[in-house]
Amino acid sequence: MTDITIQNRNLKLAASVYGPASCDPVLFLHGITNSRDTWLEMVETLRDRYRIWTLDFRGHGHSDRAQSYELHDYVSDAQAALSAIGRPAILVGHSLGGCVAGILAQSGQLNVRAAFLEDPPWYLGDKKEWDRSLVSKTFPLIMSAQASLQGKNASLEEYVSLLSNAPSPMGGTARDHITERHLFSHASGLQRQDPRCWGDENEQRPKHRLGVIDVTKPFRCATKVLRGEERLGAVLFEDHQRLLMQTNPNTEVVLYSGCGHLMHRNKSFEGRYREDLERFLTVL
Repeated sequence: MTDITIQNRNLKLAASVYGPASCDPVLFLHGITNSRDTWLEMVETLRDRYRIWTLDFRGHGHSDRAQSYELHDYVSDAQAALSAIGRPAILVGHSLGGCVAGILAQSGQLNVRAAFLEDPPWYLGDKKEWDRSLVSKTFPLIMSAQASLQGKNASLEEYVSLLSNAPSPMGGTARDHITERHLFSHASGLQRQDPRCWGDENEQRPKHRLGVIDVTKPFRCATKVLRGEERLGAVLFEDHQRLLMQTNPNTEVVLYSGCGHLMHRNKSFEGRYREDLERFLTVL
């Protein structure tokens, strides 16, 4: 593994690279409040057969903070990583990272070979859709807790405790469903994240305005989408799947029944996620 810095104009973005240089490149893109080490388990599975790149978006992990956190800014971070990779890559993205990967899959750029999207909030730019999602209720709580912890320069252990004991829409608390390493990783990400990534707290929505996504525009490369159950916190709903398939009839959408928004971090679904990802990569 090699840690590197990718320059995106005046910003320095942190990234890690694993695996043989001769193998097909795969770029992993994390969700809001997380960082590149959320992908460690997937990296360990794939690093012998693929050239793996993991990126910290601006304002996250070890990357620079920025003046702007619009969705197009995160897309530009991913494009900077693709330029560093220098050849067509497969994109894997969760949540915010899934939206970034989806927009790049729509672009027709030659350096985007395929995209694997984990529960992207593709239709939550519509305020009515946002308001019916569980994240519209949980985001303000996370924002408030983060502000309090950052304000008192809290220890990493306090962030771990906050996340571990948070109620889970799947029942019980987060520690019942999320592995200890992932809780630690998320805690570190929440501690480091620039709170301005959230945008206007009065809106209680991330500033990267999901409404800029043109949901009528088709994907122009091989794309697979995973979704969970809305009642368990997933953000790509059943009726969203129907809309997505109308625009992208050749895109495979897979339901993780009994799972919410966090497939790759969930104790019960991490193995299935790994198998689905490996299968997708193999058939390309």
